[in-house]
Amino acid sequence: MRTLLTISFFTLTLTTSCQDKQNIKVTGQVKDELTGEPIPNAEVVVLCWYMNNIEDASFRKETLITDKVGNFAIKFDKGHQVDVASQAVGFLPARKYTKLESNEINLDLKLKRDKKNETLISHLMTTADFIAVTGKATPFLKLRTQNKKILTFGFDFATLTSKVDTLNCDLWFKIESKPTTLVTNKSGGIIPIMLNEIKSSLLYELQYAPATGYQKSYMLTGQEEGFIIKCRDGKTYAKIILIKGRIDISGPINGSTFRDQGRYFSYLYQPNGTTDLTYPKTKIDLQDFLVDIWYR
Repeated sequence: MRTLLTISFFTLTLTTSCQDKQNIKVTGQVKDELTGEPIPNAEVVVLCWYMNNIEDASFRKETLITDKVGNFAIKFDKGHQVDVASQAVGFLPARKYTKLESNEINLDLKLKRDKKNETLISHLMTTADFIAVTGKATPFLKLRTQNKKILTFGFDFATLTSKVDTLNCDLWFKIESKPTTLVTNKSGGIIPIMLNEIKSSLLYELQYAPATGYQKSYMLTGQEEGFIIKCRDGKTYAKIILIKGRIDISGPINGSTFRDQGRYFSYLYQPNGTTDLTYPKTKIDLQDFLVDIWYR
């Protein structure tokens, strides 16, 4: 079934590169990344972005099932970008984003096999979390400026909470005018994961924490997709996935004005002492996965 949806979560910057092609034909094949064998009966969602008007980009959505040799095909009237994602029983989801250079495009997807990871603790931030950002479960790192003083709120994976007591935190921002430097406990460490290191989604990639390469502090460049964290106990590990956008909130509190600056994030935490950060949930909403509000 074809539906017309307009995204209101964010504003798109329109450029001449967004000129629509006509009579779009999308084909592709879904394969097992390990064996190269085609995957039949895989779910595929295709979003074809087009200019609804000069100030508004919308997409048409098509949900498909691959045939017995893993192939799929669909046509659209017009568009300038095609996003495709797929999932199948026994496999992890994958996605791909492509700007159209012509009106015909072939988009193959390779899916990794899933595996169980029953001890993993995960929190993927949702719209409800974002609205209720004061909730205890909403993970964040931030600096608060109030009465010319600066407080830093770190995150403690042992209790899964953000708090001011950095002696009992694994990660926090260094106290400075802007949140630019992340600091860890002396027994822990941090490894940045850059955007150009990710093929599809950090949620499903870099499944194991490295044994070495951890830093005690790290200055943000703006190109980070997330981080691998060695916790302060020196033997447990986590993965942070940064949420798009930054915390920048100000207002009155306790008779004075405050300003909070920092980042929200999702996390995967492995408390059993192994480096296994594999996210085992394979059935997700592929449209949400493609629009990528929370699935980095």
